[in-house]
Amino acid sequence: MKKTAAFWVMVLVVSAFCPGLIPPGSAQVENEDKTSEYWFEQGLAAARKGDLKQAAAAYTRAVEINPQNSAAYNNRGLIYSQLGEYDKAVADYTRALEIRPELAQAYNNRGLAYARKGNYDQAMADYRQAIAVDPGFARAYYNRGNARDEKGETDEAVADYTRALELDPDFAQALYNRGIAQFKGERLDAAITDFTRVLDLKPKYAQAYFNRGISWFKKNDLDRAIADFSRALEIEPGYAEAYYNRGLAWADKGDYDRGIADYTRAIELNPRADWIRRSF
Repeated sequence: MKKTAAFWVMVLVVSAFCPGLIPPGSAQVENEDKTSEYWFEQGLAAARKGDLKQAAAAYTRAVEINPQNSAAYNNRGLIYSQLGEYDKAVADYTRALEIRPELAQAYNNRGLAYARKGNYDQAMADYRQAIAVDPGFARAYYNRGNARDEKGETDEAVADYTRALELDPDFAQALYNRGIAQFKGERLDAAITDFTRVLDLKPKYAQAYFNRGISWFKKNDLDRAIADFSRALEIEPGYAEAYYNRGLAWADKGDYDRGIADYTRAIELNPRADWIRRSF
């Protein structure tokens, strides 16, 4: 069962304006806030271009000028997370929340930083707080589902993915992850249904075909499994695991020549893969 790594959802704050935080009655403060906003916008532009270091520098300038700019702290935290500097990210999200305790995005993003550090309990506490602030926050439910899945709490993960989908019915990644959780819980028909719905939304999603193929294989429906592995390979010709598992299916059908051909191709593509030595 293959699951891609980038399944967590961070939230960028696109406006630095926080009502009530800028002291009134001072032209100098107003001009400084405009300057802080300028650097905030520069940070957004740099982040969108993928220049993370320039973005971090711009957000740093924004908070130097206006230490109450909670959105700049949140967004600099996102940059630090992308750079793998999770302790710095946590510090920035915490500072954003000290300034603006109702900033649900910062709770969600701090939870993600904790999750990346392997602290799933603390991550779930932050997701709970994000949901308490914003009960319609589908991404927070989704991220909590991911944390629960990492902890082996499959049923609870399914419940969170389901709630995320109630709030956002076209949330393809939530469907995909729920399908994987359903598979882990041996609910193969439910997993197949979820992967099929994912493919309705994202017809070129090779991994959804692959995982639906695995589900068919587990149900001993070898023809459908082979069809899904083949479709995955049409989309992603270098998909070694799809060759390997299609080889298993061919072998189970007694077509050893095709099985050997697929095993050979899988080894050519990835000769040192651990999954070659284990079954799913």
